[in-house]
Amino acid sequence: MKKLIAALTVATMTTAAFAAGPAFSEADANADGQVTMEEAKVALPEMEEAAIAAADANGDGALDEAEYTALTAS
Repeated sequence: MKKLIAALTVATMTTAAFAAGPAFSEADANADGQVTMEEAKVALPEMEEAAIAAADANGDGALDEAEYTALTAS
């Protein structure tokens, strides 16, 4: 029973990490400190473009680290 619980815990944690998406530094392909819409679509292929655009709180057309983290934390 302990092995089953351990396996389920690992599976749950792995799934949650996968769903969150890659770290900001990985999504920021050109390392300019921003994740553009194009970079976000590559890093988060399952995410709707409207959700990515809505995460751009300051409206500058790209996600800074705080905006990207807020988007991927949900």
